[in-house]
Amino acid sequence: MVKSKTTAEEFYLVRADVLPEVFLKVMEVKRLLDFKLVSSVNEAVKRVGLSRSAYYKYRKAIRSTSSGTEGEMVTLLIVVEDLARSLARCLDVLLEANATLMTFHQSMPVSGLIHLLVTFRADKMNISTERLIQIMEQTRGVQSVQLLTSPG
Repeated sequence: MVKSKTTAEEFYLVRADVLPEVFLKVMEVKRLLDFKLVSSVNEAVKRVGLSRSAYYKYRKAIRSTSSGTEGEMVTLLIVVEDLARSLARCLDVLLEANATLMTFHQSMPVSGLIHLLVTFRADKMNISTERLIQIMEQTRGVQSVQLLTSPG
């Protein structure tokens, strides 16, 4: 009778600037796929200059510290004018992007401006966080949008 040996996985937290380039490219492929910026693995690996075999070899071995079962969290600071529907328009942009709202805090109006602190899960969004910010900045009543925390 042969006894099976189970090995506990060991994990290390390593700065991105010291990782071999192959791991950084794998993360870029995963980002392109997650945000649906490409339609296939083949297109993503070609874009970043990585072989498909290297991607498949390492894709499960590396992940961002901000990813996991809870989803990738993003926090935005949004400054809006104190106008009718300004807050609702911001929420509409987030909901249309399929962002999962976690927290939404608003300040009292000061000099006609309201500060919003919004945290949401971005893992199921149908657009990239960068595109969401662009849309939010073009929304009527929005003065500024600042990315405080982001996935990846």
